[in-house]
Amino acid sequence: MIKTEVFATKLPVNLKKTLDKVCKQLGLRKNFVIETALREKLEDLLDQHDLQEAISESTGFHDWQSIKKDLKV
Repeated sequence: MIKTEVFATKLPVNLKKTLDKVCKQLGLRKNFVIETALREKLEDLLDQHDLQEAISESTGFHDWQSIKKDLKV
C-alpha cells in the first residue's frame, strides 16, 4: 500500500465547481483527477527544465536573435 499524506490548497471557486461537475458527470474521484493532473504537470515541468538545460549546455546552440542579427547585411 502506498503511503499518503493530506495536501490542502485553495482553488478558485470556478475551478472547484468545474472539477466537481466533471467528476460527477464522468464518475471520477477528485483525488484521482488531481493526482493524475499533478503528476503530468510535474513531469512536463521537469521535461521543460531538462530541455532548457540541455540547450544551454549545448556547444552548437545559438539563440535565434543572434542568428537573425548575423544574417542582416
